[in-house]
Amino acid sequence: MISKEEAISLLRTESCSQNVINHCINVSHYAKEIAEKASKDFVVDINLVEIGGLLHDIGRSKTNGVHHGYIGAEILRGKKIDEKVALICERHVGSGIDKKDAETFGLPPKKYIPETIEERIVCHADNFFINGEKVSFEKVYNRFIIELGKDHSSIQRLLSLQKDLQKYL
Repeated sequence: MISKEEAISLLRTESCSQNVINHCINVSHYAKEIAEKASKDFVVDINLVEIGGLLHDIGRSKTNGVHHGYIGAEILRGKKIDEKVALICERHVGSGIDKKDAETFGLPPKKYIPETIEERIVCHADNFFINGEKVSFEKVYNRFIIELGKDHSSIQRLLSLQKDLQKYL
């Protein structure tokens, strides 16, 4: 596993903006806090959560669109970064992307939904940072409704993440 310093250096090497780097640092810190609390009830790889949080948005060096998770995972795989980190990157967008929506977005047809506790923590921690500031779950939920509509499958996944992780937030 690479170090925090190497992860931040990699973000710079890939030409991520300072705003993206700051966001990744914020998400990593918050995700690590959640992981430390959750480790009382689950086996959680805290280092994986911290590094995954730092590198989850590396794909934003190429695009700010929905493809950034997939592209970021490909960047990490190309650099021989641990596959577990690449999967955090690939599966962190929103509350995850199901196969149907992946095809709609032009992603390779598969599920991009966080599965492991580490993937779920980073995915959900990411949702709490909007325009550089940490926001309430109510703001996160309302943003999802506005962007996707109240009946979108992502809403149920978001609510599931919140329910499962709420006591650690």
